Amino acid sequence: MPPRGDGEPAAVDQPPAGDDFAVRLSVVSSALVTVFRGKFCDAILPNRKAAVFEKNDVVYDVGGRDRTLFFLRSGLVKVGTITTDGHELIYDVRKGGDVVGELCATQRERPDRVVALERTDAIPVPYDEVMDVLHQQPGLLAQFVEVFCQALVEAYEQVNSLAVDDTVHRLVKVLLRLAAKVGHRSGHAVEIPTYLTQDEISQMVAARRERVSTALNLLRRRGMVRYSNHGNLMLDAEALESYIG
Repeated sequence: MPPRGDGEPAAVDQPPAGDDFAVRLSVVSSALVTVFRGKFCDAILPNRKAAVFEKNDVVYDVGGRDRTLFFLRSGLVKVGTITTDGHELIYDVRKGGDVVGELCATQRERPDRVVALERTDAIPVPYDEVMDVLHQQPGLLAQFVEVFCQALVEAYEQVNSLAVDDTVHRLVKVLLRLAAKVGHRSGHAVEIPTYLTQDEISQMVAARRERVSTALNLLRRRGMVRYSNHGNLMLDAEALESYIG
């Protein structure tokens, strides 16, 4: 299908075949990870030793049976899975203060994988010990339910975006999430301090690399995206927000 007059692809680019299960994982993961922060971390992390993961180290992989959560102290990781047709899908990036491995609360065999994007320190905590804390502190359990329900609403909004948004709008939303989670102000722009390949960005958008490359070029021509001297993304967050209304 030819592009619209503004240069934006008219068709909604469908996610790679076989990633419906991965989308459902993203919904549950987004809900759970929000819970394991704040007071919960204060209750469970003191006096525990951190593990160190270098760039490209696998923290855990699809199919693993260890029921362990990892509370990130520093660094940056990507969270995703491998679809049934062999595509990698990235549904989140997380930094110090976040948690990974929370899906072990729903299944005994890990459906997701986590890879360090830079040197990362993480504190491993067995799932059974996490549940013990929830049972011992009813206030945390009530918070768990409340935050879980709210996070599910937000996660389903992301799934709706996958279903109806075109590639450019999905890309813009991914870039804005990156800006909010890991971006640093650099003058009037927001810099994503970790280098991300176009393949990785495509895996976050759940679209073919060629279409994401076309969408990035469109945003570059409009001055919304550029690259720093080190190859990092520089974003005009206000312009990107205006683009999606």
